[in-house]
Amino acid sequence: MTFFDVIDALLGEHDEIRRLCAAVERSGDRERGCRFAALSHAVHLHELGERKVVHPAVRNVSGAADRIGTMRMTEETALLLSLDTLDDLGADDPGFDRGFAALHRVILDHLTREELDEFPILRCYVPVQRLYGMTGELNDVQAMAAA
Repeated sequence: MTFFDVIDALLGEHDEIRRLCAAVERSGDRERGCRFAALSHAVHLHELGERKVVHPAVRNVSGAADRIGTMRMTEETALLLSLDTLDDLGADDPGFDRGFAALHRVILDHLTREELDEFPILRCYVPVQRLYGMTGELNDVQAMAAA
């Protein structure tokens, strides 16, 4: 059995979200809506887990880390709003492709900022045992939300 700390788990989710973005981008008309729904679901669960487990741990480190965590949460709010707006628009709408291209850039930028800003803070300041415990918390939050 392999155990992952929360950063490894989040990096795996980031890879999956990037894969799902690429799948939406290259999909044809028939599968675009289904693939976008899968992406939307994955992003919502990911961001919920981060809000409940990851960002609080980052924000508790220091004043500077608190500002970083707050910036990531602000980005997430805007990202989720854009995601929901595009979902309401529908994959068949003529503006979907343009809207998705913009959303795709926002998602990729956000994931990269987390990897460059938050994850190093967690690695440096949060004890390893806590990082492993946070994985279970992340999984619990996401499982309850998905149920």
